Amino acid sequence: MCMFVEQDNSGKSMRQEEPVTFDHYNKDTGEIEFAGLKTVEIRFSHSCNMACLHCSQVFSSGWMTKLKRYQHDEEDKQHQLHQLTGVMHRKSPDDDLTMSISTERALEIVEDLNKNFPNIERIDFAGGEVLYQKQFFPTLRKLAQHPNAHNMLIMFHSNFNADFDPLELNEVLQPFGKTRIMVSVDSGPRIYPYFRQGSWEKLKNNLDAFKAVNKTTDLNLVCTTSVYQLMEIQDVFAGFLSLGCDWISSSIVYTPDYLNPSLMMLDFADNVMQDLDNARSYVFELEQERIKNIETTQHMRNFIGDKNKPLWSDICSVINAIENIRTYVKNKQPDPKHYQALMVYIRKSDEIWKQNFNDYLVNYKYVDGKIERAK
Repeated sequence: MCMFVEQDNSGKSMRQEEPVTFDHYNKDTGEIEFAGLKTVEIRFSHSCNMACLHCSQVFSSGWMTKLKRYQHDEEDKQHQLHQLTGVMHRKSPDDDLTMSISTERALEIVEDLNKNFPNIERIDFAGGEVLYQKQFFPTLRKLAQHPNAHNMLIMFHSNFNADFDPLELNEVLQPFGKTRIMVSVDSGPRIYPYFRQGSWEKLKNNLDAFKAVNKTTDLNLVCTTSVYQLMEIQDVFAGFLSLGCDWISSSIVYTPDYLNPSLMMLDFADNVMQDLDNARSYVFELEQERIKNIETTQHMRNFIGDKNKPLWSDICSVINAIENIRTYVKNKQPDPKHYQALMVYIRKSDEIWKQNFNDYLVNYKYVDGKIERAK
């Protein structure tokens, strides 16, 4: 995944986030001392309250529920619809790469980290959905006993659409030096229930409740950009900006190939570029509106300037997010066979999810097995 990001110039890969260091590394033996471990990723299970259209059974129990009675067919195999055939994120359909770690086991792992790895600087929690998993809060409380906890960055990905106590979440994050929540929003209000099978109102209410009690955690809204997001890109980022969080970033859906956003450039390149321009223009219009109402908007959580030079971190970051998407789709060469697979995936996923593409998307319609630009 790091290689894909670096080759396509679509952002900074994970391995580029920290400078290379050979401290605690023995070049002769290849061994690394325990003191050299700085970053750890923890994943408890694939338990998740959603079944997003770009995910799979390996990372979402919701996907397992959706496909429980589905039998993939020759059409799925022909178009390599890996999510439906069950091989996405697996070496073969027989591999079971799902993970399930009990709370007791998770606490044993953290106890080991606390005792033997003194220089940990960053812990990433990945999903499934951690706020839906009973292991998460006990693990954070145990991790707070780490000797370097006060210097540690705690980061986790969440759809923020689960049932949880904002006061408790704020409490368990307090012992750490820095905390960051990567909120996987991935959709605007229009396609959110279609793409994510969640509630936009619940997302907004959960964010508002957490912001009311927490002033220090970075709330980074993420647009994981597939063909679906590109079709409704202005609604996506307008929705993000309405949530009043600290930062907005974008990433690319590299797999499966039939959801890669560059596929829209095959038939709709001019429309895609115009939609990205419109999204950018919307951001600047919103910025001007905030400047006009500076007496109020200077008190927003993401205000980082002053009256003479007003700046908001969500405005600054969303422009980069839009341009990262533009750069990627302009430079990535799409494969027409993956575009044909997308047409089949839309039909099949709508049938399985019992929903209708045309009930949610406005800029494009799905007609007779093909995508058309709406008039």
